[in-house]
Amino acid sequence: MIIQKNKLVWNSKPYIMGVVNVTPDSFSGDGIMKNNEDFVNLGVEKALGMQKDGADIIDVGGESTRPKHIYQGAQSISVDEELERVLPLLEKLKNNLAIPISIDTQKGIVAKYGLQYGAKIINDVSMMNDDLMAETLIKYKPIYILSHYRKTKHSTDIINDIYLDLDEKIQFLLSKNFPLENIIIDPGIGFGKSSEQSFYIIKNLKKLISRFNIPLMIGTSKKSFLENITGETLENRDIGTYISNFFSLLNGSDIVRVHDVKNTKKIVDFYKQIEKI
Repeated sequence: MIIQKNKLVWNSKPYIMGVVNVTPDSFSGDGIMKNNEDFVNLGVEKALGMQKDGADIIDVGGESTRPKHIYQGAQSISVDEELERVLPLLEKLKNNLAIPISIDTQKGIVAKYGLQYGAKIINDVSMMNDDLMAETLIKYKPIYILSHYRKTKHSTDIINDIYLDLDEKIQFLLSKNFPLENIIIDPGIGFGKSSEQSFYIIKNLKKLISRFNIPLMIGTSKKSFLENITGETLENRDIGTYISNFFSLLNGSDIVRVHDVKNTKKIVDFYKQIEKI
């Protein structure tokens, strides 16, 4: 993947987004701040390792997005604390990575500074819930991953719900002259959705893609809905992650967001080989 003048240049999809959590409390248990070590150098080491293993994008996040109703003790953090976590790492990464950096944040101010410190992509799981996020997007026009999240109950047609909710945000951005080609959608697996709904979304990704006709990212890695089928605990949800990512690729996902880049690269290569035949 190449980004030129804030425009995505798609080469050989699908792409792998590797996750670097600058947190002590990420649900996946891989936050680089949990042992009070030198988190900046740990983050650089982890990102470079992911790049070597085949990542096309590195996603840096400073706040855990684990659902509060599932994970006790999950708390929001202040803007200042989030900036203190991500900016030192972004500053180091921008001169060391050959692949684009994404900033995973729900806060418009963090997104703005993230862009100024080298990020090219904003990954927002809140569905543009912060007014300052919209201001940042309109001003800087970065690549924007718009993730679905509905706080109210879904109807019986969750695919249509996702379409309507995301389309409302997309139309708002387009009305402000934000380029459509800079938008990537994410159906928000695990965010305000039951296990059954999450599986249904994966099965029906093509319906969503056909309605939007823009790139789609999927994030199933280590999420709790997998445990209901595989019986895997949080520490060992790898099989469920691999299988769900493979089916997501078969159903049209352009990007898979993962914690384990090395093995995901094998899955992507396997998928590409099948597509050649």
